[in-house]
Amino acid sequence: VTILVCRDNDGAWSVAEEVQEAAKTGRALAPKVAKDGVVAIREADDALENLVDDSRHVLLLYMTDRLWYDQDGTVARLVQAAMDRKITIAMVHEQTPNLGGCPFSTFFQGQTPQVLLQPPYSLYNALAIPLYGSPEHRKVSLRHVLRRMGAAPCDAGLLWRKQKQLLHFMSVARLVRRRPLQQGESRDSQSRRSWNRYGQSDRDSGRQSWNRYGQ
Repeated sequence: VTILVCRDNDGAWSVAEEVQEAAKTGRALAPKVAKDGVVAIREADDALENLVDDSRHVLLLYMTDRLWYDQDGTVARLVQAAMDRKITIAMVHEQTPNLGGCPFSTFFQGQTPQVLLQPPYSLYNALAIPLYGSPEHRKVSLRHVLRRMGAAPCDAGLLWRKQKQLLHFMSVARLVRRRPLQQGESRDSQSRRSWNRYGQSDRDSGRQSWNRYGQ
């Protein structure tokens, strides 16, 4: 994945480097986020002009009390451009006061450009990730940033995979209930056939995931 950073977003590049390092050293990174654990950082202004594949890019927005005060409104323009291209915005909210930390309500008090508060953008409908100062809490914050970018724990283990399978089975069951019964078919036989069809697929998928990540 490539983290896009606006140079006028003070402190954002430094945070992106912390995220990059967390991806290299931690075990929170799954291949969904970056092949071979590689997270790249690029300047958003240049990258947005030449992007071909938007799916592997994330714009990191570092939220401090200085966020929207750049001179020519570059930060707001790049956020809007990224959202127009359906690029994920990873909002990281600084919590340390001497680093520019401020209450989240501050961003609604005339700071944020109105265009980003209103549909179709509604920037703050997504959750911002709090970034804490103490090393142990900061490590957790950086993991949450990675997950916002699409990461999943590599060491989540059997329970996590079983939970994902259960959620999938539940979604299949809902679809089965909505499908009309065929002539001469009972609801039980319909459910069993769907279970056989999708359950085997999930068992195969589980074995592949174990072979790939669990060993």
